[in-house]
Amino acid sequence: MNIKVSLIKATCASALVLSSSLSLYGQPSQPDADILAGLGTLQQPIEDIPTNQLIIKYREDRLFSAAEAMADAQMARLSARAGVALTYFRPMSGEAHVLRLPARMPVAEVERIAARLSALPEVAYAEPDYIMMPMLTPNDPQYGSQWHYHETYGINLPQAWDISTGNPNIVVAVIDTGHLMHSDLNGRFIGGYDFISDVATANDGDGRDPNPLDPGDWVTSAESSDPNSPFYRCPVRNSSWHGTHVAGTIGALTNNSIGVSGVNWWAKMISVRVLGKCGGFTSDIVEGMRWAAGLPVPGVPNNPYPAKVLNLSLGGFGSCPLTYQSAIDAVNSVGGIVVVAAGNSNANAVNFRPASCNGVITVGATNRSGVRASYSNYGSAVDVSAPGGTSGSDGVLSTLNTGTTTPAADSYEYYRGTSMAAPHVAGVVSLMLAINPTLNFTTTETILKRTAKPFGLGHSCTGVTSCGAGIVNAYAALQAVPKRRAFLPITINGGNWVNITQESFEGVTFPPSGWTTISSGGFTWGRRNCFSLHGNFAAWAVGGGPNGSALACNSNYPNNTNVWLIYGPFDLSDAAAAQLSFRYYLNSEPGWDFLFWGTSINNSTYTGSETSGNSSGWVTFDLSLRLGQPQVWIGFQFFSDGSITYSNGAFIDSVVVRKCVSHPCISSMNLNQPEENVAVWRTAERILGIPYQPPLKP
Repeated sequence: MNIKVSLIKATCASALVLSSSLSLYGQPSQPDADILAGLGTLQQPIEDIPTNQLIIKYREDRLFSAAEAMADAQMARLSARAGVALTYFRPMSGEAHVLRLPARMPVAEVERIAARLSALPEVAYAEPDYIMMPMLTPNDPQYGSQWHYHETYGINLPQAWDISTGNPNIVVAVIDTGHLMHSDLNGRFIGGYDFISDVATANDGDGRDPNPLDPGDWVTSAESSDPNSPFYRCPVRNSSWHGTHVAGTIGALTNNSIGVSGVNWWAKMISVRVLGKCGGFTSDIVEGMRWAAGLPVPGVPNNPYPAKVLNLSLGGFGSCPLTYQSAIDAVNSVGGIVVVAAGNSNANAVNFRPASCNGVITVGATNRSGVRASYSNYGSAVDVSAPGGTSGSDGVLSTLNTGTTTPAADSYEYYRGTSMAAPHVAGVVSLMLAINPTLNFTTTETILKRTAKPFGLGHSCTGVTSCGAGIVNAYAALQAVPKRRAFLPITINGGNWVNITQESFEGVTFPPSGWTTISSGGFTWGRRNCFSLHGNFAAWAVGGGPNGSALACNSNYPNNTNVWLIYGPFDLSDAAAAQLSFRYYLNSEPGWDFLFWGTSINNSTYTGSETSGNSSGWVTFDLSLRLGQPQVWIGFQFFSDGSITYSNGAFIDSVVVRKCVSHPCISSMNLNQPEENVAVWRTAERILGIPYQPPLKP
C-alpha cells in the first residue's frame, strides 16, 4: 500500500465542482465537476464554496461531553477566540462536535478561525466543515453499449462473471445524493438513511431522517447570486441524480431484459444520502461512512445491514483532514473497504480529499482508448484507474431520471468523471468479497494493483502524472482472490471414503441422472445460471416450470410453494460412516418459508433439518441414522406459505453424498457453518405429498 502524502493546500483555479450541497473534496462535498459542466454548471473552483460550519474535537482530559461542549460559557469562550459568534449545532460520532458560524464564509477565512480555535489548550483540533461535491459528468442521454465493461480498455467483466456474479450477502454502501426508485434498481436497495443535517441542503423539508430518496439537488441562478441565500456562489445546475447513476454501475439488475447491467448481479446496496443542494458537509459524510460500516452514530438507529464496501464518488480540494482520516481508520478496523474518486480537476490528487487519505482505494478515470481522461486527477495518491469516459456514447452508461429539478421518469444516460470510475472498482471489490468475504482493505488493494492491466498506447500515466497501477481488471482480480479453503468440501483424511454422487448441476439435463423433482403449482426445481455458488449453474427451488424457466432471475418465489428435489436410492448397507455435504443460498420470510434437507428409507417420510430467513454457506449433514440401510434417499424441499415472498428463495449446489466402508473413518471437513450470515437450523420431519403446515401467524 502506498502511503498517501498530505501536502499543504494550494490554489487550484482549474478545479471544477458539481452543484450539490456537500462535495467530494475539501469544501462541501460534490460530484465530479466536469459532469455538471455538461449541464451548464458554473466551472467554479470547489475551494471557493463557502461553509458555515466547523468541526471541533476536545482533548479528553480537558473537555469532551456534549453537555460541556454546548455550555454557554464554553461557546462564549470559543466565540471570543474565533472573533465571530459561534453556536453549538450537534454532537458527532468520534467524539467531535459541529459548530455553526453566523453565515457562510470563504473557506480560507474559516480555516483561519479554526486555527485560532486549535490553539486553545482544551482543543485537540478544529477544522472547517468542508463541503464535498459529487464527481460525475453527464452528457446527452442515450441508450448504447456499456463499452466500459467489455471492450479492450474496459474492466473485463464478461470473463469475471464466469467466476462470480456476486453474492446477496455482500452489502455495498452508495454514499452519495441518495437514490431514486428506478425500475432497473428494483429490489437492490435494502436500507439506508438521510444524513444531511442542514434543512436547506437536504431539500426535503427536514434534516436527518430514515428516507434516503433523492428529491433533487438543482440550484437556480437566483439562489447562487443572492448573498442571503444558503446557496450563494454555488454552481447553477439541474438535478444530477448522481447517486442513482453510481448505484446503477455497481448493481443495476442484470438478466432482467431491460436497461443496463450492473457490475455485481446480486449484491445488495444501502443508500447513504450525504449530498444535497450544493454538495454536502464533511461532518455528514463521515458520519454516513461510520453508519454504513455498522459503527454507532449519535441520534441515528444502528445500521442493520453493515456494508463491506463503501463507494464515495465525491470530494473536495485540500489535504486529508483528521475528521476524514479518523472515520476511514474506524471503517477499516471493522473490515470496511472504502473506494473513492480521485477527482476531476486535472490536478495532483494529493491535494484533494478524501482521495489523499490513507486507507482508501483512490480511482482515476480513463477514456475509451485506455489513457487518462483529460479531467482525471493523477499522482501518487491514485491506486488504480477505471473507465470514466468522455462525451456522448464514449461516456459511462447507467441509470438516471429525466427530471431537471424533481424526479420525473426513469432514463439511462452517459456520464463522465472519476465518479463513474469509482463504482466500477467498488463493484469489482464486491465480486471479490463474494468469493472471500474475509478480505480486508490491504489485501484487496494489493490484488487490484497487482492484477491491473496496462494503459492504452500513448498514455501519460508515468512519474508525477501516474494514474495508478493500471486499469482495473475484474477477471484477473477474481482469479487472484485467495479461496476460503476451510469451506471447500474436498479434503477427506483417513479411511476408505467413496463418493456415491457428486453433482454441481452443470450438465444440460435436469434433473440429472438419479435425481427426481416434485412440482407445485406449475413450479419446480430447475437448473439456472441466475446465482453462482460453484461454476455457472445451481439448482433453484422455483427455477423450473412449464418451459423449464418460468421465473426470471431475481424474481420473488410464489406463495404456497412445496417443491422437492430428490436423489436416490443408494446403498449404505456396507457403510461405517456417511455424509451429505452441499452449498446453499437462502432468502426467505424468516420463520415461515423454509429450506429443508433430510433422508428417508422409503422415499416418503424424511427426517433432517430446516432453516429460514437469509443465510448461505456449506453444510455437512451426518447420515449415521441411515447406516446399514440398503435403500436411502436424500431430499431437498422448499416451502412457502400464503403471505409474504422474497426474491430468489433457495438455491443448492455442489451436492456430495459419500460413505466410508472401513474404519478409521476420519473426516477433516468442518463445514457446518455459513459463510456470511449465521444460519439457525432445527430438526424437522417431512412427508411427501403432505404440505407442511406452519403455525398460524399472530
